[in-house]
Amino acid sequence: MRGLALVLTLLTLGLSPVSAQEGPSLNEVEGLMAQGRIMEARETLENWWTGRLSMASRTDRQRGIWLRGKLTVDPSLAELDFRRLMLEFPGGPYSDDALFRLGLSAELRGDLRGAQASFESLIRDYPSSPRVGEAELWVRTHAREMAALPRVQPRRDSEPAAEAVARNEGGDFSVQIGAFRSLDRARALADQLRGAGYEPRVVRTTGNDLARVRIGRFTSRVGAESLSRDLEGRGFPVTLVTDAGSEERVGNPSTGRPGLSPSLR
Repeated sequence: MRGLALVLTLLTLGLSPVSAQEGPSLNEVEGLMAQGRIMEARETLENWWTGRLSMASRTDRQRGIWLRGKLTVDPSLAELDFRRLMLEFPGGPYSDDALFRLGLSAELRGDLRGAQASFESLIRDYPSSPRVGEAELWVRTHAREMAALPRVQPRRDSEPAAEAVARNEGGDFSVQIGAFRSLDRARALADQLRGAGYEPRVVRTTGNDLARVRIGRFTSRVGAESLSRDLEGRGFPVTLVTDAGSEERVGNPSTGRPGLSPSLR
């Protein structure tokens, strides 16, 4: 009876028995951040992450990743969260800010090409973002500096010479950085990788309409693993795949080559 009385009381107050026991909320996290209580905010977010993530909406998942990136002490871990927002939730409410922060982070570590790629992606993909003006200013300010930079190739310090030769010889091993139903998103990621000095390609595989962004072709796993480590070191999520031999290039609409419809979402 006491339990029933408690339920009735909660309903009268406009609360559900479940919501009364949900634990910490993301509003609490932001409230603590606004008060400068960063340690408590981190602890509250961690409790939310372990206790409520599985029940969170898509929007709250993005918000949780965004807050974790802002609260993370390690810049490299923060970049992983911001890149995750950009790649997994394109067009989301926090993705433009995530791209902007990725650009700033790249500039701080001296990676001007990476910074340019992030800011240009922000301008192109989020034209209504309040961050666009700052991104455009950065691009204009650094235009001469960027034009003077020599074209560089991806780091391959640990890659055996034989594998470097076999990079594009038609092997089955490759490194995949993303798979999208939106061809535009796949091309945007490819542009960012190209700006970072890589040579990506957009492909599809038999029986699947996803647009996949991949780099390299290897005859053995060794070279692909080396490239994977290089990409991971620069904050890109990677997957080693073994079906590169059967992939089909996605052509641009103007070329008349086979491709995916940009309307796929």
